[in-house]
Amino acid sequence: MSRPVGRSTIGDMNRSDIDDTVRDMWVTRPPRRRTSRKIAGVAAALGLRYGIDPLLIRIAFVVTTIFGGVGILLYLLGWLLLPEEGDTASGAEALVGHGHSSMSKPLTIVLAIALIPATTATIFTERLSALLSLAAVAAGLFLLHKHRAGLAPPSTFAMAGHPAGAPVDAPLAASTGIQDTVPPSANGPDPGHATPPAWDPLGVAPFAWDLPEPTPVEPPAPPPAERRRRSPVTAVTLAVALMAAGAATILAMTTTAVGPREVAAFTLAVVGVGLVVGSFTRGGRGLIAVAIPLGLVTYALAVVPVDHFGAHGVGDRAWTASTAAELQPTYRLSAGNASLDLRDLRLADSDEVRTSVQLGTGELNILLPRDADVQVHCEASVGEVECLDTKVNGVNASTDRADGGDDGTGKGGTIVLNVSLGAGHAVVHRV
Repeated sequence: MSRPVGRSTIGDMNRSDIDDTVRDMWVTRPPRRRTSRKIAGVAAALGLRYGIDPLLIRIAFVVTTIFGGVGILLYLLGWLLLPEEGDTASGAEALVGHGHSSMSKPLTIVLAIALIPATTATIFTERLSALLSLAAVAAGLFLLHKHRAGLAPPSTFAMAGHPAGAPVDAPLAASTGIQDTVPPSANGPDPGHATPPAWDPLGVAPFAWDLPEPTPVEPPAPPPAERRRRSPVTAVTLAVALMAAGAATILAMTTTAVGPREVAAFTLAVVGVGLVVGSFTRGGRGLIAVAIPLGLVTYALAVVPVDHFGAHGVGDRAWTASTAAELQPTYRLSAGNASLDLRDLRLADSDEVRTSVQLGTGELNILLPRDADVQVHCEASVGEVECLDTKVNGVNASTDRADGGDDGTGKGGTIVLNVSLGAGHAVVHRV
């Protein structure tokens, strides 16, 4: 006798076990409900199938969309592969002639076309976050099915040849057309009692119809509902998250390997574990109000260069240097308009100086001497940089330029310049 799906452990899994589980996931895939949906009903279907709050599944779609864009790909796949309630096939299956779906063919084609850029942006990418998110979702769904494969009743499954949501144990009379008939009594009804009493609806004992109706027995009152105990998942998770944030902050203050983005990501990971535990224990709903803003903050810290927004001042700055001794190794400004004028900088042919300019947000203008050799690296997290007549813009834009000046390479000294912009516009040019 084969072992039922959902009873094996990770250590017991083999290739056949995996194939059986994946096949069972397809056969028992839930229908997309016509009610309790926000867009296409994918989250509501999965929540009903595995006994999880659909809100948690919607949050998972949003989080995986932010970190790698996987959520959009997975939702499109669910929309195409899960049949709608009452249909015998999904939109993708009906498009190739397998079953009936209420989803229109134009919509199915549009969703299938949308899969192309969604797949390209997630699977065929060099971003490790997208591949890790996809692997985590696949492993989580697999283990969830192993754990809760038989949780939902068969009537919620979308089985081949049987409309999703229709009861599988319909009465035989509904399919055969046979109806029960009650033959009339051989002796006929008593003239004094043309209608049988309630206790003899079939009229099989007309000789006892004169007996009084039995006294109805009232059913016992149901016991009072037990008050549901409040789950400790939210309180415990928040306490652990605060301790984790405190420990990460101490590390950030004592080492350069940990910064604000690492503190936020570590805290979010603890809250995420609490949400997963809460989905199995039917608790932790209070963590949702913490996870959403914390996820947005973590994403913002991952995109924006936080190092540029330190205590480096706000306003306008105008820096100049005419000798190598006056040139500072680093110029920094958190927000505002800044300029670095090196037009009067005089260097010997053998001199080489290095400096960097960092601006959090704003406008940056750097003027270089015409006769010096320059090696410039320009980058912007969000914005536009013009680096010696080469313009780049967008997210994480960068370029490298080298120029020998008006007097040719090897004369007028060498300036090695690194320009880093968080958000805004930067220009590096000779005047």
